[in-house]
Amino acid sequence: MPVREFLETMASRTRDALRREAERLLQAAGATHEPVSLRDVVSALNLSLVEAEREPFSCEAALAPLGDGFAVSVRSNGGERRRRFSIAHEIGHFVLHPGQARYERGGVVNEAMRAREREANAFAAELLMPEHLVRQAVLEDGADARRLADRFEVSVAAMSLRLRRLGLAERQSELLPPSRQVL
Repeated sequence: MPVREFLETMASRTRDALRREAERLLQAAGATHEPVSLRDVVSALNLSLVEAEREPFSCEAALAPLGDGFAVSVRSNGGERRRRFSIAHEIGHFVLHPGQARYERGGVVNEAMRAREREANAFAAELLMPEHLVRQAVLEDGADARRLADRFEVSVAAMSLRLRRLGLAERQSELLPPSRQVL
């Protein structure tokens, strides 16, 4: 098996594993429709969600020790859709990387840390935009990334990437409604 094919197979297995983990968590939280309630997900994990003033150059959200458990500490200002993705990303770290929590970013970043960040991002996408719900929404509304982003309460960029990764659109131009010509 060529190296590239092997790597693609491994990435596919990883995506499948991330999808299954997200599906289990969604089921445990009783999340059956969009937009996914992150409060229900956080509650299902026995985590707390804490809004806090964060340093200007710190991360948007982070796992933080709280009593005997953990909290997702999220910046109290900023765009709601970005906050949702950041919270889902930190939930991804909690689920996928137990015992490897880094409370704040900084310092040297190695390839293993980059891989964990990519996994947490992929998990966040699976959690906020579950494949079966996205496919159903596309059947109902088409692959309009803006409309679907509103429906799932995520950014247009996140939805565009999700639609391309699911094979529901190949190019950016397929994701947005045609522009109207002004006469």
